[in-house]
Amino acid sequence: MKKLLSIACVALVVAALASCKKTYVTNVTPNQTFTSTITPSQWAQTTDGKADSVSIKLPAASNFFINDSDATLVYFSYFQGVYEQIPEVYNGVSYSYFHYVNNGNLYMVLYAQPINGGTPVKPTDNVFVKLVLIPSNL
Repeated sequence: MKKLLSIACVALVVAALASCKKTYVTNVTPNQTFTSTITPSQWAQTTDGKADSVSIKLPAASNFFINDSDATLVYFSYFQGVYEQIPEVYNGVSYSYFHYVNNGNLYMVLYAQPINGGTPVKPTDNVFVKLVLIPSNL
């Protein structure tokens, strides 16, 4: 009788384990990529005179940066299709950026500042910008 009961218990456990199905739930939140071309005339000297800057309003991005965990990647290109990530120093100029949300719109401010602290020199060619917004699920 004990043997029969043991076999029944083992069969029950095997049947229970065999009926379990592992389910994976993956929430995919896609990133968004925006591109823009900045002409030399769009750059303006900052009020302190130490850098040149340009502000870009990004379309349809108000759902980003609601929380502090989202991320931003910014790339510059002086040659169409060849992008380098900023912040970066290129030809003696330090490029950096910051972003902010105002009235539900996302703005990106780009800076060009000489590394030696001298007088800023505006870029003389178009600058192609690629911005990648990466949401986070926290």
